[in-house]
Parts: sequence; C-alpha cells; structure tokens
Amino acid sequence: MRNLKFIIICLLACISVMPDAAAKKYKWSYGSHALEVYTTGQGAGRTQLVKAWAVAKNADKAIEQAKMDAVTAALFTGIPFDARTHGMGVSNLQPLVKEEQYREYQTLFDDFFKKGDFMQFVRDVNSAYPSGENNVSVSGGRRVGVNLVVDYPGLRHWLEQNGITKGLGGHFRN
Repeated sequence: MRNLKFIIICLLACISVMPDAAAKKYKWSYGSHALEVYTTGQGAGRTQLVKAWAVAKNADKAIEQAKMDAVTAALFTGIPFDARTHGMGVSNLQPLVKEEQYREYQTLFDDFFKKGDFMQFVRDVNSAYPSGENNVSVSGGRRVGVNLVVDYPGLRHWLEQNGITKGLGGHFRN
C-alpha cells in the first residue's frame, strides 16, 4: 500500500512538471547576430509588414529564427525600408526600446524570447512554404526569407503593461 501511494505521488509530480518540460525553448541573446529584416509597408491596425531573412539547419528553424529576428528588430534596432520599395511611401521604423531599457529589464526580455512569448506578436503571411530565391541551400543549412506581420501596437501595449515604457496618456499625468 505504501508503494502504491509513493507511485501515485511520483506520477502526479511528473504530470505537474510535464507542461514546463514540453514547452518549446528558443535560443536568443541580445545582439548575437546581424538581423536581416526590412519593412515593406504598413498593415491593418498599424501593424507592420516586413520581410525577414534567416539561416538555420533547416527551413522550419530558419522561419522561426526570421520571426524572432523580426520582433528583435522591432524592439531593439528598428527596421530599415527595403531598398526596392524606396520612394513608395515606406520609411524606416524606429526601435521601440532603448538599449538602457533592455539592460534594466534584461531578464524579462530574455524570458520573453526564450519562452516563445514573442510569437504572439508576429505571424507569417506567406500563402505557401518559401521556395525559389526565398529558400536556398547555404553552407549553414537553409537561408529562408518570409513575409511577416509584426504587431507593433501589441508590442507597445506589452511594453506598457510590463512598465518598460509609458503610454501616450502617461506623459500627461503628474
């Protein structure tokens, strides 16, 4: 009877830990590599349309990396316009966070990326799997380019909720 209780307790402990163990972890570190992300226009609700390129062992990992790079660029480096769209009303996007803010909230940002929370602020708009010039073999695996929508208003709201930036209304309060 004691062994049965012990086994049940162990099983319950394993089940309660499983969701954390099963959660996907992402590799991310601030400034770890050059980002290749360009703005291509503005979407509905002030979202931003971007094209992001990334290299990884396979195309699926490269797509994930491109999404992470797009959010990283939106937050920390800004996103330049694509030279091919210059003159069509597209301009550079400024970063949402200053480097000092990253340093102050480093643990929060690191968790945001490593736990995959950034994925709620970016989505793929490709109608099919990247092919042709958007999915080529390179020495490091696959170089993939994807069209994405970055939820800038959502990112701003997340920054406000976490006390990193003030909303426009906060500038008028005493």
